[in-house]
Amino acid sequence: MFKLMKLEWKKHKLSSYFKGVAICIIAIFAAVSLMGMGVKGEVDAALTDFTKYMTLANIFIRMTFLIFSAVILSRLVIDEYKNKTMQLLFMYPLQRKLLMRAKLTIVFSFCFISMIIATFTISLLIFFMNPMMGLIETPITMGEIIATVPATFISAFMISGISLIPLFFGMRKKSTPTTITSAVIIGMLMNSNVGPGSGQVSMYDFIFIPIVLCLLGIFISYLSYRKIDKIDVA
Repeated sequence: MFKLMKLEWKKHKLSSYFKGVAICIIAIFAAVSLMGMGVKGEVDAALTDFTKYMTLANIFIRMTFLIFSAVILSRLVIDEYKNKTMQLLFMYPLQRKLLMRAKLTIVFSFCFISMIIATFTISLLIFFMNPMMGLIETPITMGEIIATVPATFISAFMISGISLIPLFFGMRKKSTPTTITSAVIIGMLMNSNVGPGSGQVSMYDFIFIPIVLCLLGIFISYLSYRKIDKIDVA
């Protein structure tokens, strides 16, 4: 299956998306830093330490790569059904299930790796830039960054599973806009804050919600290829 994934990767020129990933990382770092500098010195300043800074940055990271994954999902799966090229692929001497599994694994892996790269890149940027720019008040230690490693991998895995949920909506109408729109809505609902003042929390903070959504995404991806041999793609 790994060889099939490499062929799909080259066919769709997915390496070009890493330029977009780099741009998004810089944009997220700049946006969060500007927000932090804008409220610097205020009594209720939101970004006073590394934890608070990364809490806000992680919201942008989750939103960004949910949408990114939906775009890749559309390109690998939805567009090929819509343009009837999936039917040609199914004429190749390989199992339909294996082909679909390779495509979905690419989406999952891209989201997982991109989120890890984004999180640690932004963490290191704030670590090295803060002494020069004074972005947040409390000095950052490398120990704080290392302490986030387990949570970062767990979060990346859960978001990667959640990124497969738009497949359900996109396949119903074979629609790219529907796939991407559903990813935006899921991201907004999951990361929206509720509660008064500094006591605000998001749905993502309730650990059972991302776990359930992750399992739902994995289940949807399983259903998408479980009966694919019986589906007429014409």
